[in-house]
Amino acid sequence: MFHAISVLSKRIYRKNKGRNLVAVLAIVLTTMMFTTLFVLSKSLEKNLVEMTFRQTGYDAQVSFKAITEEQAEKIAAHPEAAEVGSSIVVGIGQDSRLAGRQVEVRWADESYAAHSFAAPAAGRLPQTDDEIALDTIVLDRLGIAHELGESVTLKWISDLKTGEIMTATFELCGYWEGNESLYSSMAWVSRGLAEQTVAAIGGYDPETMIGMYMAQVSLESDENIEESIERILEETGLTGLEYNVNLAYSPELNRMAAQESLPMYIGMALVFVSGYLIIYNIFQISITADIQFYGRLKTLGMTKKQLRKLIYSQAGRLCVIGIPIGLLCGYLLGVVLVPVLISFQAGSASASPVIFIGAAFFAALTVVFSCMRPARLAGKVSPIEALRYNDAQNTGRGTKKRQGSASLYRLAWSNLGRNRKRTVTVICSLTLGLTLMSGFYAKNASFDMDKYLEWLTIADFQLDEVTSGDYMAGYNPHGIPSSP
Repeated sequence: MFHAISVLSKRIYRKNKGRNLVAVLAIVLTTMMFTTLFVLSKSLEKNLVEMTFRQTGYDAQVSFKAITEEQAEKIAAHPEAAEVGSSIVVGIGQDSRLAGRQVEVRWADESYAAHSFAAPAAGRLPQTDDEIALDTIVLDRLGIAHELGESVTLKWISDLKTGEIMTATFELCGYWEGNESLYSSMAWVSRGLAEQTVAAIGGYDPETMIGMYMAQVSLESDENIEESIERILEETGLTGLEYNVNLAYSPELNRMAAQESLPMYIGMALVFVSGYLIIYNIFQISITADIQFYGRLKTLGMTKKQLRKLIYSQAGRLCVIGIPIGLLCGYLLGVVLVPVLISFQAGSASASPVIFIGAAFFAALTVVFSCMRPARLAGKVSPIEALRYNDAQNTGRGTKKRQGSASLYRLAWSNLGRNRKRTVTVICSLTLGLTLMSGFYAKNASFDMDKYLEWLTIADFQLDEVTSGDYMAGYNPHGIPSSP
């Protein structure tokens, strides 16, 4: 019997091509809106987390300062630690051309550099003492071309207590695109040079950061980070070791991301209701048009359950066509809208699988809910009722005779009153669509950069003493006077 229903569904589908096209378009539009909203929602969360990563300077879950190499190796050997990156602080760049931009001279392994957004996109990390890797911001300030093998002369403070400055000439072995949102730029040198420089000043001094061995730990899971790292420290015998959890994984950021995504979730609810009304109306009209056909099927012995299977089978065929097209169109639309919606950041669209799974699920759920009442209607009607069934509602009012000739306006108005429930359904679906569009336009157009900046600054320009931005060396009253 299932095979017979499948064959019958296929023939009905082939017969009503025009009606199927309208239904597919409705499913495409509904799926497209769900996908677009999912893209915007996940992209807002992604960019908010990415912005916090940039502000903290790394994207690993936990960072350690003043840790030893042996301690870092113990943590790396723990099964809950997915990856551990290490770095040694060598000095602070000292050059008038670098004024206002802190440059940290360090050694780092590949993991630490990658998680610090400072992995060379061209070339590699230094391996010999005469090699260096820099970002494009530092290269531009020093007037050096973005080409491997270029000669780089760099000055840096190797001892914060004495203010001793070292100068060396290196060969550029790697570089990457600099990012102004990061609090400082990294100048990677070889481990051999780092160890020699630190040994020359007598080793690591706790009062300064020069010579400090640092580590970043990426865990197997983002859940319960503090509990996980405490368990790792306890099981490795390192209890009491100080660490910092990345702010991007804090509960406060999760709440902020949820608040930013709230309009998208409200929009999804509106899309669900609007899509339900549109698709429901299409299936209601389809069932009404074929009601006599369904009556004849019942006469031949088809049960209510089999009729419902037949209708859901037709809806499934339409979903198989409409949902993939809607997912593709919705994602492309989302990619276009993300930079517009978060224009005050360097927005990029998310490609999380949740987007496509969630959008497809809700679109299919919308279609299923839209088919439920029309399917019940087809199952309840008797063969005799089907012969004289029409979709006009009996309002209990008599007919009225009007003077004068008929007009298109009167005919249109009378047709709206012929089935008032359907008229209300169409009006509600149109209203919800306009409400959704107006809401997102208002959200995007209402962002005022001047009002946003009022919370951050009270002037258009600010003059700072350039060493005030040196987080490691600190403010130097005898340094370069000022910088805009």
